[in-house]
Amino acid sequence: MGSRRKSGGRQPHIGHPVRRRVPRQRRAQLTVEAILDAVVSVLKREGVAAVTTNRVAEVAGVSIGSLYQYFPDKRAMFIALHRRHIEQIDRQVQRVTMDHAGSALEELIRAMLTVMIDAHTADPELYELLASEVPHRGGGTRSFASRLHGVFRVAIASRSRELRARRDPDRMAFVVAHMVEALSHGAVLRRPASVSLAAAREEATRAVLAYLRA
Repeated sequence: MGSRRKSGGRQPHIGHPVRRRVPRQRRAQLTVEAILDAVVSVLKREGVAAVTTNRVAEVAGVSIGSLYQYFPDKRAMFIALHRRHIEQIDRQVQRVTMDHAGSALEELIRAMLTVMIDAHTADPELYELLASEVPHRGGGTRSFASRLHGVFRVAIASRSRELRARRDPDRMAFVVAHMVEALSHGAVLRRPASVSLAAAREEATRAVLAYLRA
């Protein structure tokens, strides 16, 4: 097609969201999900270089025109995949927060690490690909980080009796949120073969609690 963007063309600015049509009707939402699932399929079977708008449209079974209604280029598809991944984790974090509203701090930390680890264990190959291809300064990532900070701030403030010293809940939540995120990613993607996933989770729980109770 004469108007089709080439892969080496101008890319959207990393710091701003990619403009695209928002799927509001059920049929449109299914089309977008089919396109994103096709991106995953091409990524795994053929590699990053094979992810083009034409190839993804072919695998998804949609016209190239339909794909362009939602995704102007390859980068837009990667960003949408990353956003979907974050939204899935966000829903699970909210569920854990509700389920453990009255739990002790240790139980909440262990449950939060479990859900974060499980979210990445399901498809570590895809997560690594997204981590290398999608800018981490996207709005979805910042929003999730802010909500995770809020979850831990409330948890710490409401369980102050379990802590040995009074400290600023905002500072502690900042550190704990980043510890949980980094440790869960490391447990899935970078732990030694001699360390089981369960052992990595328990050591991560111990590390976070040691900081909180210091």
